[in-house]
Amino acid sequence: MNSRPGAVPASTFARSLVPRGNLPLRVAVYSEIAQAIRSGVLGLGQLLPSEPELSAAFGVSRSVLREALILLEEDGLIRNQRGIGRFVVDVLPAIGLEQLQPMERMLAAPGLAARTVQRRKATLEITTDFTQRGLQLAADEVVLMWESVILADDLPVALTQEWVSSGETLAAIDPGLEKILEERHGDSVTMFTALGERLGAVLGPGVCDVSVSTAGSERAHMLGVASADPVLVLCQRVLLNAWPLYVAKHIVAPEAGHLSVVQNSSS
Repeated sequence: MNSRPGAVPASTFARSLVPRGNLPLRVAVYSEIAQAIRSGVLGLGQLLPSEPELSAAFGVSRSVLREALILLEEDGLIRNQRGIGRFVVDVLPAIGLEQLQPMERMLAAPGLAARTVQRRKATLEITTDFTQRGLQLAADEVVLMWESVILADDLPVALTQEWVSSGETLAAIDPGLEKILEERHGDSVTMFTALGERLGAVLGPGVCDVSVSTAGSERAHMLGVASADPVLVLCQRVLLNAWPLYVAKHIVAPEAGHLSVVQNSSS
């Protein structure tokens, strides 16, 4: 199968994916394409090979490939032009600063049912492009990841995935923080809440970038929605003493209702 005119050849990716720790297959595909974009193998504005070409090149199913492309679109690395295909963005995404708050509180509002947090996973994993950029880490470093579902009246309304550095990198920020997070793996709170209770008012500033995407099959299953249903994606980054401490991706289902954003005038 030949690549479309102007697209990078699919043979660029014609190699077996190397298993990397707890990295899911869709994230491994995501990381390969993201690295190609960051390294210039895929130029800015360049057309990607088609889905069948990419899935054949990586040796993965179309559903796995689509999940990886969803992640790349969410992180602002590619864009989809209907009827033509997917392109590398013209300008790689930047990260800004603003106020922040835990996801449980962000989804709460007067009169709404209480939001509870149900932990699905607490594990160490290899960095992706998203965590490398957000935490300013090198490729293949290890990060601590919490994955949780936020519930309202026992119904899932959001999926939150949170990361911090681990080992010596985290110890340089706060020597006791990794142990505290390990002790709180089973608590019904997000990682950001645990960080806030440990670090208090010194935590921040931060940024929360907002975009719209589709759920995808795995996240749809966790949220009880269809894979093609629209979801709100909040990508959050938090600093501590000007050093990147925390990044997160929050997937919010329509069932969450209104999302309140508090704005303050500048002084």
